[in-house]
Amino acid sequence: MFYTLMAEAVKDLNWEDYREWLFNNKSQLNAKYTFKDSKKYHHLAFSDELVSMKPSRKRQDILKGISNITRYLDIKKDTDFHELWLKWLKKKEIRWRMNPKTDTYLLANQIRMEDVLKNIRGLPEKYKIFATFVLVSGLRTSEAIEAFNNHDKICREGVMELFWDRGTKKANAVYCHPILHDKMKYKTSASRVTKNLHSKYLGCEVRYLRKLNYTFNATKIDPLLAEFMQGRRGNVSQRHYFLPMMSNHRRKWKSVWLKVLKDLV
Repeated sequence: MFYTLMAEAVKDLNWEDYREWLFNNKSQLNAKYTFKDSKKYHHLAFSDELVSMKPSRKRQDILKGISNITRYLDIKKDTDFHELWLKWLKKKEIRWRMNPKTDTYLLANQIRMEDVLKNIRGLPEKYKIFATFVLVSGLRTSEAIEAFNNHDKICREGVMELFWDRGTKKANAVYCHPILHDKMKYKTSASRVTKNLHSKYLGCEVRYLRKLNYTFNATKIDPLLAEFMQGRRGNVSQRHYFLPMMSNHRRKWKSVWLKVLKDLV
C-alpha cells in the first residue's frame, strides 16, 4: 500500500524544487549526490527489492536518497511518508550501517600501513597524490575533495584551517605536508574518486585512510592533537589551545610522515 502511495506522490513531484530544497539544506556535494540517488532510486521505497538487498554502500545511498525525498514530500504535501518510512525500515529490520557489529577502527587496525602505501604507489599519478592527501590529512572523503580543490585558498604556512560544521560532522584544522603542497594544482570530484580509488585498487575503502591517519597520529604525535585534527574535539574556545599546539608539533609531524611517505610521491 505504501509503495503505491509513494509512487503516486512522486508522479507530479517538482524535481527542480526538490533539488533547490536539498542545496538550501545541505552542503553542495552532499546535495548533489543525494539528489541523484533520490531521483534514481525513489521507486525502491517500501519495496520487496529493497528488503532483499544486501547491506552495502549502494544500499546506504539508496536509503539516504529515499529518506530525504520523504522529508521533502512531508513538507511540501503535508504527508506522513517520512514517519511511515522509518517505521517500515524498523519493521523490516533494515539498518543504515553496513554491519552494525563491525568496529571500523578495529578494521583499520587490521589493515597494514605498508600494504596501503604499496597500493597507493600503483595508482595513476593524480590519484596517488589525492590518496596520499587523504591519508596524511585524515579528512573524510567529501571534506578531502573540497579541501584539495581549494588548497590554494585555505593553506597557510602548512596548516589548512577549515572549521567546517555539518551537523555532527566537524572538520577543524589539518597539516599540509610539504611533499604534497606544490602537487595539488588540479581538481578532482567524488565520481572520479569513487571510480579510481575503488577498494580493488586501494586495498581498502577510502574512508579507512582516515582511520589509519588517526592511529598513526595518536601513537606517533599526540592523541589529543589527533582527535582535534579529526574533528572529534575542539569548540570555538578550544581552538586557541589546539592551533598553537599544531605549531609546536608541526616539525615532528612532518618528520614522522616523511619517513612513511618516502618515495611515494
